[in-house]
Amino acid sequence: MKLKILTTNIWRYYEWEKRKEKLIRFLKEQDADIVFMQEVAHDGRLKDKWNNQAEEINEKANYPHFSFGKLMEMEKWHGEPINWEMYYGFGILSKYPIKSSEVIVLPPVEKNKKFGFMHAVLEFPEGEIHLINVHLENTNKGSKKHLKQTLEWCKKRKIFPIIAGDFNMKIIKDLKEVAGEDYEISYLLKEYKSFMPTDFSHNKEAITLDYIISNKNLFKMKNVNCIENDVSDHNPVIAELEIK
Repeated sequence: MKLKILTTNIWRYYEWEKRKEKLIRFLKEQDADIVFMQEVAHDGRLKDKWNNQAEEINEKANYPHFSFGKLMEMEKWHGEPINWEMYYGFGILSKYPIKSSEVIVLPPVEKNKKFGFMHAVLEFPEGEIHLINVHLENTNKGSKKHLKQTLEWCKKRKIFPIIAGDFNMKIIKDLKEVAGEDYEISYLLKEYKSFMPTDFSHNKEAITLDYIISNKNLFKMKNVNCIENDVSDHNPVIAELEIK
């Protein structure tokens, strides 16, 4: 059995009016089996229309199953304090039933912000598949430590997941050191740049922050691609996985 996996940081509601239809059209064109999304927002001003951005996207993307999990509250928007409820987290769109999902917040390393992952369990005819949707701390030390903690969490529970998302890892040798023994890494199959700087960005040059990694016990990774487009400040990463 083969699975097409897509991951993208959708960049909350920045310039959303320009990007929303492009993102939805792109997702429909790619027709991935599972979509991992990070920085998926809830904006209290829109609660009469949608509970969160994943629901908003899926209104037209039309996946049979989706899930959203809260990660970080926002106190400012475009640098100005806000007086309404707003936060962002994770979203998953899936062609397969989502049995359960939960968000795990990891301890801060160098930044006093919330980072972590969403763990979701999908039901397949052959059994369960575990997904880990990550948004790790955006420092070199923090992202490396958070990935170690994430893999330890999985090992303790004896799960062999697909892990995808915004790792915030600029140093590929750190990723190889932490995950390379047990996981295949998208970037090692095909090199790419996944983050494109914008006027809002701290980084001012294109770098790689987003990956798909899959446990070698259950999956074989093939056909990695990172598609440069303007649906977000992160380019989507796509991989085909074969279930062993």
